[in-house]
Amino acid sequence: MIVRLIAIVLVLELIACGYLFVQRASRPEPVLPEQALMNPLFAEDIQPLVEQVAQTNNAYDWMRLGEALLGQGYYSHAELCFRQVVELMPESRLAESRIAYCLERTGRTAESSEIYHELNNSPDFSPEAKREQMQALYEIGRNALREEKMDEAEKLFRQNLGFLPARYQLAKLLIRTDRADEALTLINESLQQVPGSLKFLELQQRAYQRIGNLKLAEQSAQRLERAQHTIPLHPGSNFIEPFRLQYGIDRRVEEFNQKIRNGSLPALEAELVKLIELLEGYPSTHRQIFLMRLLEVQHQQKQPRKMLETVQQLNNMGINNADVLMYQAEATGILGDWNQAVILGRRAGTMSKAADLHQRLANILQQAGKSEESQLDQALAYRLEAMDYFRANELAVALSKIELALKINPDDPQSWYERGLIQEARGELKASISDFQECLKRAPLHGRARQKLAEEQPAS
Repeated sequence: MIVRLIAIVLVLELIACGYLFVQRASRPEPVLPEQALMNPLFAEDIQPLVEQVAQTNNAYDWMRLGEALLGQGYYSHAELCFRQVVELMPESRLAESRIAYCLERTGRTAESSEIYHELNNSPDFSPEAKREQMQALYEIGRNALREEKMDEAEKLFRQNLGFLPARYQLAKLLIRTDRADEALTLINESLQQVPGSLKFLELQQRAYQRIGNLKLAEQSAQRLERAQHTIPLHPGSNFIEPFRLQYGIDRRVEEFNQKIRNGSLPALEAELVKLIELLEGYPSTHRQIFLMRLLEVQHQQKQPRKMLETVQQLNNMGINNADVLMYQAEATGILGDWNQAVILGRRAGTMSKAADLHQRLANILQQAGKSEESQLDQALAYRLEAMDYFRANELAVALSKIELALKINPDDPQSWYERGLIQEARGELKASISDFQECLKRAPLHGRARQKLAEEQPAS
């Protein structure tokens, strides 16, 4: 009797083990990019996700792995993960939309549009579902554009005028097909909703140029200089950004950006050196970014020899831009050769219109005993800074900065011209006319100042 019971238990255990073995063997394994094609830091980060999928085979874990792959641009591999989610959870609209996006990104626009059509036909009338349907209709229109089906795309965008990106695409299409007048109506309506839109102001300028109204085109260009808001033209891909930042090198970048606020300089330097070493031999723009950050940290710690070593690493990568040259100039100066620092700094200055770089050049010139030249670069730094504030629509600060520039160098015609632009934007037309006239006194051939006077004097 006991032997029979033991035999029965053994048989049951064998059946259970066999069932578990078959179940585990039948689980699909994730298809991953070739190891050589993956950033080693990303490969390290997703290993726990891969192991979790192999262990659980549930929809949530497949979704996480798919989103990690999606964030790094491995669309085909991500698609397979999302298809497994649908296999396990057929009602998942989120997984379907992810599949449609992957199909779109890999050139299978017809298949992508088919899924978007299904998502667009949802009986759900909630605000979230309505937004999703508008998004799906927009993506179908974009796919039609990719397939060069202009009439179909136009029809789809017209059906979706409540969605600002669709209005933008339609206006752009109208301009391309010589219907700029109709486009302007759409653009001006849209600008009432988003007055500071970069994209719609850019289209407005193009439309006015197309119909030959150069005065209104110039006014649009002036508003465009101070515009900041932009509509998301690719709202369907905005969801990717958080996934990109969670894994691989981008995760390390985010972690470093958090540390840089409160971390000690030696600790930040050690962290940067570690990241740079991890990326040795791997083609990535992040290595260049980390080397530039390392230069900044070394500069703050007054480590000129280390700075020059880092500059050499960047030069070996073929990078010898204005910022690298300026750091080289500053390191050379700290080591005592201010004449060579001036030569390098001047070269950097000719390559850049960044306000902070010219401020640094002014400091080098001052250290080298070239006070007059230093003052001129200080004035230039103020002028460039003023235009940065002008473009950000911070006109009061812009005016204060340009006045500092003019106090140092009142003979600079460009400073008078840019002061005129700031005054014009502030609504001070008489002051702006006076400034443009001051510009022309110093540079009679300054074409833009002449144009401004021709536009404003009759109106005044």
